[in-house]
Amino acid sequence: MKDKIIAFLMNFMRVEVAVAGIIEDKGKIFLTKRNRALVEGGKWCLPGGHVDKWERAEDAMKRELKEETGLDARSARLLFVHEEFDRRLNLHAIVFIYKLSVKGKAKKSWEVKESRWFTRKEIEKMNMAFTHSQMLDKYWKMKK
Repeated sequence: MKDKIIAFLMNFMRVEVAVAGIIEDKGKIFLTKRNRALVEGGKWCLPGGHVDKWERAEDAMKRELKEETGLDARSARLLFVHEEFDRRLNLHAIVFIYKLSVKGKAKKSWEVKESRWFTRKEIEKMNMAFTHSQMLDKYWKMKK
């Protein structure tokens, strides 16, 4: 019976709401390197994370940025919404993508082991976490 219940529950996809922020300065994009203990650990990604229950997406973006990097968002402008499907995690993520203007100095955190600025050419050669490469491709197409 337990196996049947588990099989039944596995048919349901988990839906999560998340945020990711694009910070660009002088043609370079700010990325963070995920802690190896996390899903997609050791990979570079945009700053961001999960939206908590009853939290507005913009507030979540500012909170995640501060928690992960120590940076404060001066402004957060919604660019687009991105959908991500991860069969390994049985997950459908709805991700709000923001263009951020920030202040402060970046620092490490438990989730983020390193942060750096990268050129588009450098990013295009990377194997980024989740579908963050697709998010940046869409951003660059929007800028044209």
